[in-house]
Amino acid sequence: MPLLLLLLWPLAEIWLMIRVGQQAGAMNTLLLIVATAALGLLLVQLEWRRLGESLRNQIKEGKDALGILLETAAVGLAGVLLFIPGFISDFFGVLFLLPFSRKILLEPLKKKRGTTTFQYRETSYREEPDKSAAKDGREQLRKGEVLEGEYQRKDDNRP
Repeated sequence: MPLLLLLLWPLAEIWLMIRVGQQAGAMNTLLLIVATAALGLLLVQLEWRRLGESLRNQIKEGKDALGILLETAAVGLAGVLLFIPGFISDFFGVLFLLPFSRKILLEPLKKKRGTTTFQYRETSYREEPDKSAAKDGREQLRKGEVLEGEYQRKDDNRP
């Protein structure tokens, strides 16, 4: 079935472009295809910036960010669909780009993942000599503060 869809999609795109070209003219159709690609990619950039800010806020607050990651992937798919020449792919690209339709389309995926929650878990790869200093550093890192310090590579043979 997916192979049949993969073969029929380009044929449907070409058929629709020919039909639109017969009604609007070849040059107008070509300009419309280029305009939808350019405008679509601009809108994808703006939406990615908005979702990136939401993702940063979710992570900073320690909340589950999987939903926003799914939306970001959907916006990426929208960019690909809008860049592909054709009116059918543009239609689906706009569906994935608009926030209200994207949420409707992604709702089954969000429900499918179940009630699994992902929490930040502290892991220590080696023991720190001063446990209170390490804990304070982790607290500063959670608050978004900059940690200052020095490091030395153990495999570096230079003095």
